[in-house]
Amino acid sequence: MAGAKLAGRAMASDFDGTLFFGFGGRTHPFRRFLSRDLAAIGEFRASGGLFGVCTGRPLGAVLADAGSDLSFDFAITSSGAHVSDGAGNTLFSRKIPDDDVRALLDATGGQTSRPPFLALESGYLVLGGIDIPWLPKALLRRLRVVGSVDEALSMGHGGDDGSVQVVSLGFGSQERAARFVAGVGELLGGRVSAFQNLDSVDVVPAGCSKGAGLAIARQCMGLGLVGGIGDSFNDLPLLGEADVAYTFNRAPEALREHANVLVDDVAGALADLGRR
Repeated sequence: MAGAKLAGRAMASDFDGTLFFGFGGRTHPFRRFLSRDLAAIGEFRASGGLFGVCTGRPLGAVLADAGSDLSFDFAITSSGAHVSDGAGNTLFSRKIPDDDVRALLDATGGQTSRPPFLALESGYLVLGGIDIPWLPKALLRRLRVVGSVDEALSMGHGGDDGSVQVVSLGFGSQERAARFVAGVGELLGGRVSAFQNLDSVDVVPAGCSKGAGLAIARQCMGLGLVGGIGDSFNDLPLLGEADVAYTFNRAPEALREHANVLVDDVAGALADLGRR
């Protein structure tokens, strides 16, 4: 039947540096999305395949940059702390308890190289200010600055269930970020997990990861053969859960070692998955 050739197959793609290059992108600094990727995604979906995003960003921040260029059949956001379908229905959601957010920020005060980002489902809050020279002005204009942790927590429902899905911390070097990841479990008694993305770290509720989020999407949506593609260390759980793991020829060696197939772009990964 026309349009059903790839029925049941799905691709879960990281966002920043993999699919989206609108800011901070060194590989394609003048393009938001690659035209060949958008064309390949359209063809994949027209043939019955499902395409979704799997990112550390909260859902609101993904949709803001996807705009009218791209829509998704599923979205695994906040490093797996939130999973939704293409209609925006929540399939899974978990948050960090408010007391743990406070403890985490207290423990890392003075150690980080930029203000903390706190991710609610709707988007990012920045604690203290946005004097971050390397962030593009277009992004800075969208960030909401809060003056205190209590102000940030009051913007969600708070309480025992919390309101923050991710605490994103910048450490200025990959080595400092790695040391923090190694010790965060002991710091908060195993109540959170942490994932390194070069010199920054995303802290999420324990048990959440991009891979766990993909497993939830797979079960809830009845996905068949699933591919996963990412470009950095925090994508390792995604690659581990995927049936076929993709990364770029330019990716760090540690990531390439965990991939089944090396490609140059998302379009190449979709072409390979479509042949399987």
